[in-house]
Amino acid sequence: MGESVAMYLGKELLAREFLQKIPPGGEPGDCAYKGEEVLEQHILSVIPLLREKDIAVVDREGRILGVLTLEGVVQRLVEFLLDTEATLVAVLGAANDAVCIIDTQERVIGWNRKAELLYGISDGDILGRSIHNFFTNLVVTRVCRNNQEVYAEYHQPCQDTHVLINSLPIRREGRVIGGVSAEKDVTEIIQLNRALSQASYQVKYLREVIQKNGLKKPDPFAKLYGHHPRLKAVVDLARRAAPTDATVLIRGESGTGKEVLARAIHEASERAGKPFVVVNCGAIPAELFESELFGYEQGAFTGAGPRGKPGLLEMANEGTAFLDEIGELPLNLQVKLLRVLQEKAFYRVGGSRPVSVNIRIIAATNRQLEEMVAAGRFREDLYYRLNVINIEMPPLRERRSDIPELLYRFLQEYCQIYHKDIVKVEPGVVAAMLSYSWPGNVRELKNTVERMVVLAEGSVITEKDLPPYLQEHALSVAQVQQQPPPKDLATAAQQAEKELILKALREAGGNRTLTARLLGLPRSTLYYKMNRLGILKEMRRIT
Repeated sequence: MGESVAMYLGKELLAREFLQKIPPGGEPGDCAYKGEEVLEQHILSVIPLLREKDIAVVDREGRILGVLTLEGVVQRLVEFLLDTEATLVAVLGAANDAVCIIDTQERVIGWNRKAELLYGISDGDILGRSIHNFFTNLVVTRVCRNNQEVYAEYHQPCQDTHVLINSLPIRREGRVIGGVSAEKDVTEIIQLNRALSQASYQVKYLREVIQKNGLKKPDPFAKLYGHHPRLKAVVDLARRAAPTDATVLIRGESGTGKEVLARAIHEASERAGKPFVVVNCGAIPAELFESELFGYEQGAFTGAGPRGKPGLLEMANEGTAFLDEIGELPLNLQVKLLRVLQEKAFYRVGGSRPVSVNIRIIAATNRQLEEMVAAGRFREDLYYRLNVINIEMPPLRERRSDIPELLYRFLQEYCQIYHKDIVKVEPGVVAAMLSYSWPGNVRELKNTVERMVVLAEGSVITEKDLPPYLQEHALSVAQVQQQPPPKDLATAAQQAEKELILKALREAGGNRTLTARLLGLPRSTLYYKMNRLGILKEMRRIT
């Protein structure tokens, strides 16, 4: 007993959850779980009561606080393990991804409801069995063996199933004791094929018929392809700005579609049908800029036309002037542009009469104007005059979910231009595009699709049709087998309609009211379509 006291002398109370206090004069079996301290005068009476397997616990002053009994420790450990198991089950159930956990023997010890739905394997069939009995080419086992972490890696765990996977080894004291993976299902995105292309062609044809017969004015913002929330927020802001004459400053990287958005704003305004004049401030030489922007009178300079020439701003009268790359505008012209914005008038080069114009200004830039203002390279008063309504175009890498839609829209467009019949895109191509950062944004993607259509030798786009800088992304993506395309246009249209509704449901988090708003449908119409396409039935079966 003396050794036990000495062993713990000077330490704080150990394992408070296990501690039992001994009442003075009691037996170890009569221990009561109470908060009173053992009085020092009872120490001598307590020591003889301790059994050989009990351990005394003392405080810093050497006073006995209680004992740790084997039975108490075992009971608490069992309760702790049961609590931990219940917590883990709740976490697995709450996860929105398919979660799998394996041990050191690569046996499945965790398998949640999402995994059951994704792979059609119940927890009763897979738990306790080797994961190799069900899957091959596993990321989670590779992660365990290499003791490395994986995030957002494209993977095909089995045929016709495609996921983005996060996987980590389970470590304890530097030793790997298992692994866990969380997989997000992207199968529907990867399996977009000819059905969507055919349906897109049909939609475009019907839209042209409607426009030709004047049944409905087309939506100018429909040319901004995509359904990502950030793009939809941009379109919503632009719609509200369009009916006004407020100056709009569109910001974003090169190739994000700033000019497309500017044209849409113009076409959605009261100035639709009037001139839309593009002024590329970065392409006009500085020495010619003033004459190009404001025009010139006859004889204003050597080589000037005998009748003079109206400038770009004058040509945009009653319409919209789109000043692209406004950050490249020379300082000496910035003050003159400011005068146009304030007074709606300017002077031609060599002229003495003011020219009045009624124009709306939309500017765009990929430069940080605030930094240019601070450096004295852009006028502060002009910046505030332009920055009335500020719209930021998101880069393509921040709305990757729109890449498949853009791919198939551009594919259909260039197939018509070059008279090609592309019926399929290999999933590896789509996966490579999803993993690429697209520094040139939508413009780069469109040019890439045009290149693939031109160079494709058959009716299928494969990894070899990708540009060299994209082929390296395709090398890590396994070859997949596409589902056979629908045999008739009606089936293709139904499948495409179902794909769009399911995609909108995912973006809306299952909220059907928001889904109807995203699709531009009345809620009753959405319910009718979901019932006709079997979506409601599938959702009931899942829940």
